[in-house]
Amino acid sequence: MRYLTVDEVAKDLGITKRSVQRYCKLGLMPAEQVWIKNSALYHIPSHQYYKWKVNQKTADKSNFYVRTPKPANDLSDDIEDLIIDWLDWCKTGKLGGKPLSLRMIEIYNYYFRLYLKGLDKRELKQPMTLELARKVIGSFPPASYSTKLNIYSSLMSFAKYLIENGRLEEDYRVKLKTIRPRRFLPAKRTSLNEGQYRELVKCIESAELTGGFCTYDKVLTKALIVFITNTGLRNAECCKLKLEDIDLDARKIYVKLGKGNKNREVGLNEDAYNALAEYLKVRQKFNSEFLFQTKLGNRFKTDILSGKIRKITRRFGFKDISPHSLRRTFASINSARGKPLNHLRIALGHADLSTTQSYIMTTQDEVVEAMRGW
Repeated sequence: MRYLTVDEVAKDLGITKRSVQRYCKLGLMPAEQVWIKNSALYHIPSHQYYKWKVNQKTADKSNFYVRTPKPANDLSDDIEDLIIDWLDWCKTGKLGGKPLSLRMIEIYNYYFRLYLKGLDKRELKQPMTLELARKVIGSFPPASYSTKLNIYSSLMSFAKYLIENGRLEEDYRVKLKTIRPRRFLPAKRTSLNEGQYRELVKCIESAELTGGFCTYDKVLTKALIVFITNTGLRNAECCKLKLEDIDLDARKIYVKLGKGNKNREVGLNEDAYNALAEYLKVRQKFNSEFLFQTKLGNRFKTDILSGKIRKITRRFGFKDISPHSLRRTFASINSARGKPLNHLRIALGHADLSTTQSYIMTTQDEVVEAMRGW
């Protein structure tokens, strides 16, 4: 006997999976119940289903009957199921041929849901229209360029998934490109020059152990500042680093599945090596596979690490310094030292040399000073 799945029946009837499960549970549809890990699953015998379907089409409308399929772009009943399936396609590479990193999937999920929050109940029935995309993206000010662009990118990806599944018109992505956000204000890029970086490290070393600034926290903070500034690792890459990824003897770090699910190796210079060795001595009290641990013994998350860097740098008079600022500092300092641009590109994990060039923060004063020695 051949059985149909809930998914197959839902697609055939043009209704949601939840509706099919409800009909099976209430006995409105022929089905056999199977229990797997305390969860009820339904298998629908194909011959009974097709006979039932014919009867429903001729049934009195006062009884249960098969609903007329909704328009393809009506997502009101199964938007949550579609989002989950879309993100799974992104994760497995089924959507674009290449699996996306967990961080990228988190970003898509967050910003697409932010888009949905900008819609009212009526608009949520058919959220994928050019007019609604223009409305939500346009509701953010020009200063929120990053937010606008991330919403746009998540819409493009979700639209590609819907088109592949026949739930959206194929020309939607073409239309959406006409409202791609453009930057009107200059990017707010912050970094430290070499003098400022050295001053910050000295401030941390000489700081008094007060206000919750214990010995471990002090060593940890110095290690984070020195490590990121001398390796150029991303925030998420630092949080994912494990003890097994550090080879102090070879002075090498293995960055596994960084942005774009790429692996790379990064070397440790003298400053990074010493700061890391000092940190590993005080870290021994924690039993965890992850390298960097908070003073409470928890693994760092990207928002916690970012907040810590901002808080400690602000304490010593440096404003708007984030882990990404220290990554730019790595690029700027080593560029000023004459390191090859392509070496920096590989160390930073960039695919394009122009991206690396945008990280280098050279001031006019630095150029004037250098020219005096030409």
